[in-house]
Amino acid sequence: MNEEKFTGKADVYDKYRPTYPAEIIDWLYEKTHAETVADIGAGTGIFTKCLSAKPWKITAVEPNADMLEKLRANCPNIEIVTAPAENTGISEKSIDLVTAATAFHWFDREKFKAECQRIFTPKGRLALVWNNHRENDFMHERDRVFLKYCGICNSVTGSSEKEGDLFLRNEYFSEMEYFSAKNGMLMDEEQFVGYSLSHSYSLKKGDENYEEFVEALREAVRKFQRDGKVEVPYEATCYLGKFDLR
Repeated sequence: MNEEKFTGKADVYDKYRPTYPAEIIDWLYEKTHAETVADIGAGTGIFTKCLSAKPWKITAVEPNADMLEKLRANCPNIEIVTAPAENTGISEKSIDLVTAATAFHWFDREKFKAECQRIFTPKGRLALVWNNHRENDFMHERDRVFLKYCGICNSVTGSSEKEGDLFLRNEYFSEMEYFSAKNGMLMDEEQFVGYSLSHSYSLKKGDENYEEFVEALREAVRKFQRDGKVEVPYEATCYLGKFDLR
């Protein structure tokens, strides 16, 4: 599902998207004692590289050709599968832990759930991870620019963060645990513009008003910068859940 959303954005995605805190990986390792992990919707491998800090056997799954090129370069020693989240081709009952980092909102929820149930070992669990923006004056200005030029100011998840939280806790998982860690960043003008252009809903070069959009992003940084940088506050969140196996 949505395999082409990031076509043409792999370079800026790989260069400017934030990584994930080590605390998330440590927590997952301690909670699951997993031996095999499948990172689904791996993109350019940002979270996959984080997973590599532990000795589990990792398989990365990604359908987009542009992202795959970066993924192979970033993770040369990891098994990589070209497939959608809902039909990975991974062997049945072979995966202890499935991860999806800033990707689940692009999947067909029920088909993905069925695929997890198919590939899970009896102890299989799913970890859904996001880097979520937190509010400050600069992020309000950022949202204003995105609303004006892109018609949207946040990722297309189909629900608010609160609604998504309730869905995962009360509807999607049969059992669930939650962990979060602060993951704020300081970005200079180039980093923030590059990060902004990595979003699926951001304008691309050649789009109407693209140059004006980029200049508005630059002006937002100049307005709020301190010593040449702005604070982009994140909180990394992880939902670790089980399904009733079929």
